[in-house]
Amino acid sequence: MIEYPEAYALHVASRLESAEEVERYCEDGGWENPRLGIPDEVFSRRGSIRDFSPDPISRDDLAAILAGAMGPIPLDVAPSNELRLIANAVDGLEPGGYRFEPPDGFNLLRAGDFRRQAGYLVLEQFLGALAAAVMFAMVDLEAILERRGNRGYRAAQLEAGIRVGRIYLEAFAHGLGATASTFYDDDVTAFLAPEERLSPMLCAAVGRRR
Repeated sequence: MIEYPEAYALHVASRLESAEEVERYCEDGGWENPRLGIPDEVFSRRGSIRDFSPDPISRDDLAAILAGAMGPIPLDVAPSNELRLIANAVDGLEPGGYRFEPPDGFNLLRAGDFRRQAGYLVLEQFLGALAAAVMFAMVDLEAILERRGNRGYRAAQLEAGIRVGRIYLEAFAHGLGATASTFYDDDVTAFLAPEERLSPMLCAAVGRRR
């Protein structure tokens, strides 16, 4: 058996060992489970697209995908993730970096053609440069750890996983493709959230299939 002492140490450090710790962790309350309205067939045919077309998608489709991703989640704690993105080819949005504001707002952070940067940020993969948009679920990790202790990182990662999973579903439901990717953490922060120092949890790229 292979042992991972760092992972075990983090597990131990993030346990809730008293009723008071549980109450502190859950004091914000949870959210109601939503109905996503996605056909069952989408769940069976979704998958990762590795070869995107550089063709654009519509702003309305992207907004609908991200609105679904940012809908309520039945978690024990209040949400902490927000979505920031690089729009490479979205009809109705000029190329640039954005903060998504549900249900359909895109707050421009910096304008420009950032295909090259998007490809670099996802560990120098062409999929980031070819995709219509590359999204990052990001959180204020310092605030989360201060409020919920080490277990707050688990909650932030779980929420990000659910939201990225929904991006997959919503993209396929709109006839598009999606893929998740790893990334250069600090460089994502420097590019999309340099002042807030938000930390990226997960990443997803969306676009048309070649």
